[in-house]
Amino acid sequence: MARKKQKPGNMQSLAKFKKAGEKLRISNYEISYDPIKGQNDNLPKPVKDRLQDLHDMVKGGNPDQAIEELLVLKEEYPDVPMLYNYLSAAYEALGNHAASRETIIENYQKNPDYLFAKINYAQICLMNGETDKVPEIFDGKLDLKLLYPNRNRFHVTEFSGLSAVVCAYYAASGQHELAQKLYKTLLEMAPDSEMTRFALRFVYPSLLSKLSNLIGR
Repeated sequence: MARKKQKPGNMQSLAKFKKAGEKLRISNYEISYDPIKGQNDNLPKPVKDRLQDLHDMVKGGNPDQAIEELLVLKEEYPDVPMLYNYLSAAYEALGNHAASRETIIENYQKNPDYLFAKINYAQICLMNGETDKVPEIFDGKLDLKLLYPNRNRFHVTEFSGLSAVVCAYYAASGQHELAQKLYKTLLEMAPDSEMTRFALRFVYPSLLSKLSNLIGR
């Protein structure tokens, strides 16, 4: 289980559930709430220099402006998966769900080893009821430590992204106890994450419906 430090913090340690056959596997690693140094070191400099500005445009109300630049950068750097992530988010912000989905699928096809390409594609499969595809997407490794055995530290978005789709997979495949345990951990570690809300619709669909009705009143 998570052990929270007295100071709300930049790092928390985690032991996370994973089903291996009939057993629960426990993985230990740290979750960082600050950027992880060196994570973007391999990006081309023009992309690296523009990332924050592009993020601000997508999240700050100018996704159409971001799309123009992202399309240019994607043509120039087709092997940079983060560009596809930002582009799909920009399309989604404009309500162009079809273009967003197409970009997510393109990213997974071109960059199948990128964690967030896997996560985003797994979301599409889960929403389409293609539950059995989820383990295939992650090569049967539904745990960050199994995917990256040489790493002991992960960003909270990596944790919440993978955990949410695994949580939804457990729920959709009838493994409700595992889904509920993992969802509880998601709530503790990333309560405000969009991915935690994604997991909610699978783990407690009736609760999500009630909350939606209350918000809509």
